[in-house]
Amino acid sequence: MSKKRRKRRKTSNLRGMACIAMVVGILLISLTLQIREIKAKNADYQTQADNLEKQIRDEKERTEEIEALEDYVESKEYVEELARDKLGLVYEDEILFKPED
Repeated sequence: MSKKRRKRRKTSNLRGMACIAMVVGILLISLTLQIREIKAKNADYQTQADNLEKQIRDEKERTEEIEALEDYVESKEYVEELARDKLGLVYEDEILFKPED
């Protein structure tokens, strides 16, 4: 082989390797950018998940409070309290003291 051919072959190999290196570099840069974007979305989703879990806990507490109130409203205690406060009813053996006007 002549020197020109070897030089051309070396030059074309270098150009090919340079092109491959550029393509690999571009791919690495684009992958890095996508990784950052995915991490940011993941952080947003985690925040949303935490907020939803808090809402679920709050609603469960609220449900328990409502159930407790429901039980109280159905009890004899509530009926007696309501009769005393709203209707002014008393037991037969009770003595009421009224303040002077």
